[in-house]
Amino acid sequence: MYRNSKEKENKNNDNMSREKQKSVYILGDSMVKKVNGYFMTKNLRHKYLVKVRSYPKAKVSCMTDHVKPTIREEIPDNIILHAGTNELRSEKTSSQIAKSIIDLAMSIKNDVTSVIVSSIVPRFDEFNNKANEVNNRLVHMCRERDIPFISHTETIDPNKHLNESKLHLNFNGLKIFAENFSTFLSEFD
Repeated sequence: MYRNSKEKENKNNDNMSREKQKSVYILGDSMVKKVNGYFMTKNLRHKYLVKVRSYPKAKVSCMTDHVKPTIREEIPDNIILHAGTNELRSEKTSSQIAKSIIDLAMSIKNDVTSVIVSSIVPRFDEFNNKANEVNNRLVHMCRERDIPFISHTETIDPNKHLNESKLHLNFNGLKIFAENFSTFLSEFD
């Protein structure tokens, strides 16, 4: 079965580290669709098992309907919630959008060890200012409620990191987006 005792020891260490491994679900709209959980797990040296669930075109109210069954099937240790992008075109104010995101985070916070809120990605259209307003409100609301927050506004440049639609991330933008999650998780406990 094992060629030598060193190989057996490595296998035992690998099994022990997987037992201690925490799970993270990244739940979000279409922005998270191409984030690769397998590669994030590898990049984080298996500290976390990362799974990604994308719900394209989902507004925050729809995310509520998607999130509950997802965490009922397998309760993750942590959830990164990325929502609000699809609300920007609605009549809702930035305050209302931010509040709906926080309400969703608070509603699932009891079911998992922690919920982390991810900011809306900067855009290159008439809704970029609204996205910035939502993000600014989220920063304050997360701080008040002791919810960890991941910001993408400092690292993603809409002039360089969006695809031709100017709404979704290009390859380099996606890479930075995933690195923002990985960097946060590497320092999070």
